[in-house]
Amino acid sequence: MPSLAVIGSQWGDEGKGKIIDYLDEEADLIVRFQGGNNAGHTIVVGDKVFKLHGLPSGVVRPGKLAVIGNGTVVNIEELLQEIEQVESVGGSIEGLRISDRAALIMNYHKKLDGAEEKYRGNKPVGTTKKGIGPAYQDKIARIGFRAGDLLEEDTLKEKISLLIPYKKDLMNMLGAEGCSCTNESLLEKMTGWGEKIGKYICDTGVLINEALDEGKKVMLEGAQGAMLDIDHGTYPYVTSSSTVGGGICSGSGIAPNRLTGCLGVVKAYTTRVGEGPFVTELHGEEEEILQKKGGEFGVTTGRGRRCGWLDLVVVNHAKTLCGFTSLAITKLDVLNDYETLPVCTEYEIDGKRTKYFPGSIKNLEKAKPIYTELKGWKGWDDTEALVKGGYDALPDEMKTYIEFIEKNTGVPADLISVGADRDQTINRKADWWN
Repeated sequence: MPSLAVIGSQWGDEGKGKIIDYLDEEADLIVRFQGGNNAGHTIVVGDKVFKLHGLPSGVVRPGKLAVIGNGTVVNIEELLQEIEQVESVGGSIEGLRISDRAALIMNYHKKLDGAEEKYRGNKPVGTTKKGIGPAYQDKIARIGFRAGDLLEEDTLKEKISLLIPYKKDLMNMLGAEGCSCTNESLLEKMTGWGEKIGKYICDTGVLINEALDEGKKVMLEGAQGAMLDIDHGTYPYVTSSSTVGGGICSGSGIAPNRLTGCLGVVKAYTTRVGEGPFVTELHGEEEEILQKKGGEFGVTTGRGRRCGWLDLVVVNHAKTLCGFTSLAITKLDVLNDYETLPVCTEYEIDGKRTKYFPGSIKNLEKAKPIYTELKGWKGWDDTEALVKGGYDALPDEMKTYIEFIEKNTGVPADLISVGADRDQTINRKADWWN
């Protein structure tokens, strides 16, 4: 029953999509276990570029089952648009499966998301305004729609009659843009959704567990990153779901003893989108240079990402929460031609050093990074030849950088990414499924 989870070790945007795409060739199922279309993955396959949000990264692999698990929230209208986009560039979604327990994002969730952010005044969370938080709120309040409801007209009628007046009153109270839908128009729209995607909706927990029972290979795909976890991230500047190891089980319907490996994806520097403390953040020209070199603009929002040096306090926090058995280090090529590269290994807070990530936002805002300076490396002309030469062909200074990460985390860096394409990756592990 081999399974492999892939989780971001920072605030998302670590390059998980590429890593999943690289490794999922041998997988039978690829499962998205949390989050919604606030996440974004870019997959480059030859001359085709897939920009995915709600769809699992593995959906572009022919012959695979790509599962949207019960821990996710799904915007059906945007999912249908994304399906159309994938098919327009030659992709297929025949392997798509959607959990009948997955929560649905409604249009009123998006309106409430924007209104709630505005209501916070000068203390915004930095939400993508995709309706993720309000959809999870309804899930926890036990009043939300689930994908399986689209197959039951009576259930839809019952929930719509309860929710429409309630949501309209709530939007009015918060000053949100009004909703013109009626019970009848919403029922018509949602039954239409069921007709379009009903064939993909099933009990994915049964599907995944049966696959594991049969010895099939299951990859579990995290969205965002460990530092955006609702409990263990930089609360309240976090997402609304569990992005760490424990979220795998609750979000997919499998037991902890069915997990056999967890790959942590580490961007060679650090980025984050939205508000919240960022101890190693750069500013001004330094940040702009790194942002441009790395193409650090959000797939989902288009916003420029905040950029800073690698923070191993963050990575080690994620390692503890997720149980990383391997690391994939991405975007090392972005750091080409820097003379020196600072790496944060501790924080100083009120004159005291710590290697542990604090839960207090106020302490994080006061934290100063303690850096170790490493020597940078020169770039190369031929990435294909570099990858063909394997790990030994990398610049010595880059290997020192990688080995510094390994030493300070206690986890082997088994994948090294030196470019955006699938084949610009060095694999140091013989078998990912045992």
